[in-house]
Amino acid sequence: MARFLDALGRFCVRRRRTVFELWFALMLGAGVLGVVHGGMFVQQSSLPGTETQRAVDTLAQDFPAQTGPTATVVFAQTPQASPADWRVALTIGQSIENIGKLDRVAFVQNPYVPGMGGLKDDKAVVVQLNFKGTMSQLAAADLDRLHEAVEPARMTGLDVTFGGIAAMILNQPKSGPQEATGIVLALLVLLLAFGSYLAAGIPIVVSLCGLAVAYSLIHFGASLFQAAPTAPMVAAMLGLGAGIDYALFIVTRYRQQLAGGDDVETAVGRAMAHSGHAVVFAGGTVVFAICGLFLSGIAFIGRIGLAAAVAVAIMVVAALTLLPAVLGALGPRIDRYRLPRVRPDRSSARWTAWGRHVDRHAWPYAIVATLVLLALAVPTLSLRFGVMADSMSSKKMEARQAYDIVAREFGAGHYSPFVVVAKAPGPERTVKRKAPVVKGPQGLGGLTGPPAGQAAPAAPAVKGAPDLGKKPDKQATLIAQELEQRISEVPGVVSVGEPVVTGTTAILTVVPRDAPHEQSTTDLVHRLRDTAIPAVRDAHPGTTVYLGGENPAIIDIADTVGARMKDVVIAVVGVALLLLVIAFRSIVVPVKAALMNLLSIGASFGVVTAVFQWGWGVGLLGVDQAVPIMAFVPLFMFALIFGLSMDYEVFLLSRIKEEYERSGDPHESVVIGIGATARLITSAALIMIFVFAGFVPQPDPTVKMMALGLAVAVAVDATIVRLVLVPALMSLLGHANWWWPGRGRPVPPPPPPAPAPVAEQLELEAIP
Repeated sequence: MARFLDALGRFCVRRRRTVFELWFALMLGAGVLGVVHGGMFVQQSSLPGTETQRAVDTLAQDFPAQTGPTATVVFAQTPQASPADWRVALTIGQSIENIGKLDRVAFVQNPYVPGMGGLKDDKAVVVQLNFKGTMSQLAAADLDRLHEAVEPARMTGLDVTFGGIAAMILNQPKSGPQEATGIVLALLVLLLAFGSYLAAGIPIVVSLCGLAVAYSLIHFGASLFQAAPTAPMVAAMLGLGAGIDYALFIVTRYRQQLAGGDDVETAVGRAMAHSGHAVVFAGGTVVFAICGLFLSGIAFIGRIGLAAAVAVAIMVVAALTLLPAVLGALGPRIDRYRLPRVRPDRSSARWTAWGRHVDRHAWPYAIVATLVLLALAVPTLSLRFGVMADSMSSKKMEARQAYDIVAREFGAGHYSPFVVVAKAPGPERTVKRKAPVVKGPQGLGGLTGPPAGQAAPAAPAVKGAPDLGKKPDKQATLIAQELEQRISEVPGVVSVGEPVVTGTTAILTVVPRDAPHEQSTTDLVHRLRDTAIPAVRDAHPGTTVYLGGENPAIIDIADTVGARMKDVVIAVVGVALLLLVIAFRSIVVPVKAALMNLLSIGASFGVVTAVFQWGWGVGLLGVDQAVPIMAFVPLFMFALIFGLSMDYEVFLLSRIKEEYERSGDPHESVVIGIGATARLITSAALIMIFVFAGFVPQPDPTVKMMALGLAVAVAVDATIVRLVLVPALMSLLGHANWWWPGRGRPVPPPPPPAPAPVAEQLELEAIP
């Protein structure tokens, strides 16, 4: 591998113009694909193997219009207008009718029409709608048409907000000044690390080129596969941090080779052979660790991981091809434009002294560092998986505003009701029946009617209504009535809607008491599925009853992730161990590295739990309440942190192993390894921390959790673990660190011959 990377680096230096042209063509081509053929980021539209998916499949047989993506439209009063005014009610009815006429809308509620659902009072009117098709078929134009449809209500002064899928379309991932702040801070760290403006700018430029390609390809991939809105944010966060770090390590080694007297081509080749070798194994570990997310059993989680893996892989390619070409073009001029009075190389002596200090006091440092990590991990014991919901979003987001109105006027549970779908075993009979026609002022549903001669709110045709040609089956009707009675008695249920029966299929709407993200709501879903529903189903052999809806769907995701967590952990740790065994040809070092990484992960989990779930300082992050941990966030964090932790482990151990093979001294090799890499590791960690922290202001709580968790993990890993615990343990283990079956200890080089005594030298010089 080292020979290949050496040759690759030299080739990129000699053919740097070709390399620049290829990268320019790659960025241009990927950019065109991303802009012209980029897709919409959406949540997963199916959950194979879950009860929610079975409910959707059953519902599709007789209620196909109510199986598509949902959106919530909230018409709220303002000082200028109120739904209690019949003139304003007319505009609301007109807006609902306009929504029902949209080609992409399959079903829309209308609280002014009996039996058509929806909520209304004197202050707010709430309707839900279903789009046709799947979430992957949604487009921004659908939201534009919704805005046009509700314009009559807005013209009267009402406040109209959207929640659910519509809010997701509205809030596609966008970059902002926060991410730019992270890059600026990273540049500042590079300036202090290199002491040169030119050298500091190289990692930033190379990483941005790689990120441009990765971001464009991810947007293009969204047109081929369903990709969650979180995917580009996670990919940008991880790719940018990793790309800058990889370039930092190679540039540092290149400058060292130049200072040692190598010419430009030789310096690039040797930098690639040493630091490039570490980049390949570190990047490979990150990519394989993230790809382990496919074992979660949830497709959208695996695809988010794939997006991040693509970003990291492209950063590795950029560091191994574009970076050597840039170094070759700059040559020895890389240290031009130096900062005055900044001498970063002087810190090596201080870090060497620190490494020797830890080596002499290995036991105390190993014990204290372990206790600190375990203390940080304590909150993890109370970690509670939650669900994604609009009720957890930032108050600046429109979906949260829609939720707050519904919760205030009607109750938190009305925002995301459950759906119970029952299928009786009896045969279906088809009869000819006419669809009901709703006429006149009765459509006002209790509001004060308009004066004589004035029109009432529109009562549109019952779009998306069930097939009335199927006569309600008696057994299905009986089952629905029993379900209504049994479910209404369950604690935590506010109300159960009147059953709707078509053929052998019946549906009921269940309104929970609490907000979607509350633990009590999750407990209610399990209580209904484990007790109330089975009691009715078992009483009617051959009957199938499923509980579905948006909230149960997210709970199903959480349960699936929790069940697969062990598989992901085993796969990620196993692959990482295998790669480290191949890289270092050692047994103890990979096992120790895996245990250290698990301690870092536990500490970061603990901090995230204390901040978001316990609410310690959560207001400083722009979150107005304590919230549970998103179900898949710990899974993501485990894969990402485990991979990133291996970055620093590989760079540190590579230098220690290089010195150990040269000197054969297990203690001095650790001291020299710390002195040579500590400044580099701390600089790289600061860059990662700043890049990750730049994503904390994002309004999405999921991104906030991952950004904070990754930043904390990198900080802990680069300080307590790599600079204290790892050197202390390696000093304690000595030669055992590098044990390998059949391999002996390295033979230290013979000491240089001692100079001859002065008298002897004079005597030899006197001999003719």
